[in-house]
Amino acid sequence: MATKAQTRRFNTTAGSHQIQIVKLLKGIAHKRGMSKVFADWIEMSAIALARLDLTQRDEREARYLQIVGQYEREDVDALAHALSHLVMAFEECFSTAGDVAFADVLGALYMMLDLGNSDSGQFFTPYEVSRLMAGINMTGAKDFIQANGLVQLKEPAAGAGGMIVAAAQALHEEGLNYQQYLHATAIDIDTRCVHMCFVQLSLLHIPAIVLHGNALSNETWSTWYTPAHILGRWGRRLEVKRAVRPAQSLIEAPKAAAEHLPHAPSILAGAGQMTLF
Repeated sequence: MATKAQTRRFNTTAGSHQIQIVKLLKGIAHKRGMSKVFADWIEMSAIALARLDLTQRDEREARYLQIVGQYEREDVDALAHALSHLVMAFEECFSTAGDVAFADVLGALYMMLDLGNSDSGQFFTPYEVSRLMAGINMTGAKDFIQANGLVQLKEPAAGAGGMIVAAAQALHEEGLNYQQYLHATAIDIDTRCVHMCFVQLSLLHIPAIVLHGNALSNETWSTWYTPAHILGRWGRRLEVKRAVRPAQSLIEAPKAAAEHLPHAPSILAGAGQMTLF
């Protein structure tokens, strides 16, 4: 169970839609266990949001029906209502007096429901800390984008995607449209995290590729493309970027040597790429 401190913090900071999601999931969990209900709900939600990926639609549709078949009709309705509350939670972030309040909605829910695996060191970073780190690492983003055209983030232990959401917020606060200038690659070994990350990045329309894989061994078991990635034709944009990069390196290397430039700042992870690490 969640600690009293976690419960108090959640009850103090959670929005009405987050609270409704918890109530709906708990209403089903007494039959099957919260871990399974949450995992099934978030996978169903991910599949519902991934329909633009035509290459994997049939396989995922079959998986969706397999999950649904395990639940009574009233429970399926409750899971659908939970997704609608999640959508409204993000809508709420963007409708408060014109201000934008980004949030790691699912990450907070996940930890509140005590679903993290402490044995493997799975603890989600509080969004306030993610926001601070992103603000520091995104310093100079305007100049970086002007020189490189975009920002590419790589997150090897993505969790629910809170660090990527925070990076998008940092760009937004700099007056930059993250939907045009940010692309993320997120990796996690936990399927629940992969689905959470994909759902949140999809609902925030962040161009991204979310991988179920192991960042240390470079194994990949499944790939999820957010709607923003597909609609923005980011596959083609990144392909062009990769093709141009070698030519840029050939042009820039002699100039850098001639001017005796110091090493690039730590914010740079390669031409056209920034990292949160």
